[in-house]
Amino acid sequence: MWPFSTRQHTGDPETSQRETPVIPNALDKKPQPHSPAETLMEQMATAQETLEGIAGTDIGLLQDLITETKTFSKELDTLSRTVRQNGSTTQSVDIYNGSVDDAYNFLKNTVGQSPDINIRRFFLGRTRRIPAVLIFNDGLADNQMIDQDIIVLMQSYEDAESLTTQGPAIHQYVHDSIVSVGHATAENKWSKLLPKMLGGNTLVFIQGASSVLVLDTVKYPARAIERPGTERAVNGPQESFNEVVLTQMNLVRRRIKSPQLHFDKITIGTLTHTMVIVAHIEGVTNPELVMAVKRRLRAAKIDGLQYSSTLGAFLSTHPLSLFPQVRSSERVDVVVRDLLQGKVAILVDNTPFALTVPSTFMDFYQTTDDYTVSFWTAGMERLVRLFGLFVGLLLPPFYVAFVSVDPNLLPLKLIMTIAGSRVDIPFPPLLEVVIMWVIIEVLREAAIRLPKGLSTTLGTVGAIVVGTAIVKAGIVDSLMIIIITLTALGLFTSPVYEMATPWRILFWVLVFASYLLGLYGIVLVILMILTHLATLENFGVAYLSPFGPARLRDLKDTWLKFPASMLTKRPTYLRTVHPRKWAKHTTQPMKSPQLYTTQQERLDDD
Repeated sequence: MWPFSTRQHTGDPETSQRETPVIPNALDKKPQPHSPAETLMEQMATAQETLEGIAGTDIGLLQDLITETKTFSKELDTLSRTVRQNGSTTQSVDIYNGSVDDAYNFLKNTVGQSPDINIRRFFLGRTRRIPAVLIFNDGLADNQMIDQDIIVLMQSYEDAESLTTQGPAIHQYVHDSIVSVGHATAENKWSKLLPKMLGGNTLVFIQGASSVLVLDTVKYPARAIERPGTERAVNGPQESFNEVVLTQMNLVRRRIKSPQLHFDKITIGTLTHTMVIVAHIEGVTNPELVMAVKRRLRAAKIDGLQYSSTLGAFLSTHPLSLFPQVRSSERVDVVVRDLLQGKVAILVDNTPFALTVPSTFMDFYQTTDDYTVSFWTAGMERLVRLFGLFVGLLLPPFYVAFVSVDPNLLPLKLIMTIAGSRVDIPFPPLLEVVIMWVIIEVLREAAIRLPKGLSTTLGTVGAIVVGTAIVKAGIVDSLMIIIITLTALGLFTSPVYEMATPWRILFWVLVFASYLLGLYGIVLVILMILTHLATLENFGVAYLSPFGPARLRDLKDTWLKFPASMLTKRPTYLRTVHPRKWAKHTTQPMKSPQLYTTQQERLDDD
């Protein structure tokens, strides 16, 4: 029970208010009869004393059982007291009953057993003292804010008499007149109060209030804003997201200073209660797309959400497909560009990678540098990526097909050159490709896992040493070294890592198809890949847009990038509310006739 009580008098009420609280005499109280749970605990304690002298007995397990029994007994006492107070009007044990004592016992015997949870009893007001309880998560809450802006102000409040007249709305009066914390809400369900407290908020229980005051005192330990590690750019911003979703929203808001930018909160994970933010621009993004994204996210019934990539399966219409249908990026400018285009961004707490939907095949081959350089440079770089894709995907299969199945399709001189390089090679071309590509994959994986300094050395020295040694040993020919090197470089020209993985898997399919069927196998697999890509769609958007169905207007920003003055409208396949993003630009003559005529004059410097 509460350790202090106020002495009751029938005399002058003003005199009784000035009375200081006294400690009740609990020494002369008669012992209460033991409950069945207490009797069981006494018997278990006696058994523990008996078993301590027996060798080989695990006393720790018995102590843990006694502790759990005590906790359960106190929870039952709190529940029974709640039922007695409310009687038949009790609707749910999840509702806070307004008793500070019951709240303290419940918190102390549940989350209060954890060392990172701080529970404090105090009195609200200096003259008329009202019992209150405060609980917060040490490490996720700002201790200085709690001490200075909550506890000190509430303890030193002079007009505590006015609080008694507020009734159940006392928490609103406390927020408006006493505490100086910016954001505060009221809640009365334990299932919502505890996750908020464990997330860094401070809960204040006040005697007489039917709801609990939830004060925003969150202070997350956050990583500083750093340069992007996976999506590097020569020009453009050099900021990436960190793991705190509030910081992610701030970075996006700093670039889009419009009230039309909306952030909608969704909580996912029955155990983690991870905050997921759905961002979109109202008046630009199709509202049906926003509702579809929220509907799919709310359908994600999982225990825990740690990575944003986990939501990819719920946001994809074809989750079993090799090709990614959700764009993941750690770059702030990429997410902002997609929002301005009319897409929806998903920000996930505790992970620095944001998701944008819907994404097409072309989105995975566009970078920040494409929009910070001239359209000539951007078009050339995109064609290089396309050429690298074809080289990395088809060069080894063509080599295997021409050498093993269809050598008569090559010119005679080229056949003689290949045959000369393969003298004394004991393995067929297929096995050569397998050996070399396995070595490439091992070197790549080792370079990723090792520290940055060692990974660079291993990647360079390892490739040179292994390549030279394997050629001298006569396991593969020198031409195969060139082919595999070009293949590795070509497959990794994809600016997005998620898109490189499907091609690395399909590479093996093409190699074995070329060994079995030659050129027919390559053509057959390519047709199957194109058919699969043509059937993919997500949120009603075809994966091969704007190539299929063909949108001539949207082709201006694909493998060839047109000047920015010609990209005045948003993509057609997004069906945005406001299609135009730029006003029509026309070159106007100079408005100053004097300046214009000055430029036409011939000046004689002599």
